[in-house]
Amino acid sequence: MSLPDSLRWQVIERAGNRCEYCGLSQEGQEAVFHVDHIHPVKLAGQTELENLALACVSCSLRKGARVSAEDPAGGDFVRGWRGSQESAR
Repeated sequence: MSLPDSLRWQVIERAGNRCEYCGLSQEGQEAVFHVDHIHPVKLAGQTELENLALACVSCSLRKGARVSAEDPAGGDFVRGWRGSQESAR
C-alpha cells in the first residue's frame, strides 16, 4: 500500500524525525525509517494519522503485523507500543 507523501510528512513532523517506539533519531541512519500502522491493516487498521507511527527498521521488523511485541529497550512484552514508549523521546 502506497502512503501519500503529505501523510508521510505529517507523521515525520509529529515524530520529530524519531522512531515513535524507541526514540532513535533518523539523522545519521543509513536506512530510511518506516511509517508503521499501529493497528495493522491486516487487522482492519486504517491509514490515518492517528494510526501511523514513524518506526526505525529494528522496531518495525520486531513489531510486524502484531499489536503487541517485545520492547527493544527493555525486552518486555508490551501492548500498544506508542503508549509505552512516548516517554523514551
